[in-house]
Amino acid sequence: MQIRRTHEMILNIIEDPQDYHSHFATFSTSTAMSAVYGYEPSPRNDPLVQLVGHAVHFGMAVLTPERAMMLKTFPFLLKLPDWCWGSSIKRDAQLSTDRMTEMRDVPFQHAQQHIVGIYFSCVFAMVVDYILLKADGSFLGQPSMVAELSQWIEKQDEALKPMLQTALKDTSATAIAGAYETAKFARHSRTTMQLLMRR
Repeated sequence: MQIRRTHEMILNIIEDPQDYHSHFATFSTSTAMSAVYGYEPSPRNDPLVQLVGHAVHFGMAVLTPERAMMLKTFPFLLKLPDWCWGSSIKRDAQLSTDRMTEMRDVPFQHAQQHIVGIYFSCVFAMVVDYILLKADGSFLGQPSMVAELSQWIEKQDEALKPMLQTALKDTSATAIAGAYETAKFARHSRTTMQLLMRR
């Protein structure tokens, strides 16, 4: 998986070197999405990779120490109406929350639909036992953290399922956001190294 993604990234950098930062982000995010959600993003301009990028970028812009200090010093800013001067922090926080929620839910829903869709289509195709299912009936199609833990959650007590589902969504989103930030860190490290080596 990583070797194929590396080849795609190298080809993208050769074809479009000006947009190298996007290629690095796509590489790390797509590798993580394959492992976490079983999703295979396209090499360029994938909507789920862009969704993650926008959510993380905007979230990091909102979560600055300066804004935290302002909210701690002036907590009434969160109670101002949206039209009032000084409420941009509140609007930005709400927009960031919406984007992070979308980043958490959309790939997870895609993974859930993919698991169910492939499972039922294979049942009807009579290829279930041979290709996609083990003898115990567990899914082997596209292995992913979400697929395996979703099956485990289904076997748990009904009272625990909502809590476990939320924990799985949050953990998956955290892994993807971390992968995106890793690419950003690698870009900055590379740029710093190049600047220091010129001296």
